[in-house]
Amino acid sequence: MANIATQRLDRRIQLLNQEKTRNEYFEVVMAWTPVKTIWCSVKQQYFKDYQQTFGTTLKNTTNFIVRYDTGKSISLDQRIRFNNVDYRIIDILEGSFDRDFTTLVCSQAEG
Repeated sequence: MANIATQRLDRRIQLLNQEKTRNEYFEVVMAWTPVKTIWCSVKQQYFKDYQQTFGTTLKNTTNFIVRYDTGKSISLDQRIRFNNVDYRIIDILEGSFDRDFTTLVCSQAEG
């Protein structure tokens, strides 16, 4: 039995990929484009023992808990958009809570 109920997945995040696009001057630029929208649960600094292992490198982290099988593979080069704020993925803890959920450890992206 999972430690988190499925009905607690009450927030939506967007999974972003960096792709080449053209701006209004038809120049090629790199931009973050949405790939998939996923239901999740948001936890601020949820894993205390995980943070103690890595020390202050996980200061101001946010954990997004998603279903284990989202139908789309998630990698570290992608980003997460939540409430119009972009987050970079620091680590992916697959199979959390008896392989029911995957936890994305993220920090707010600069720029």
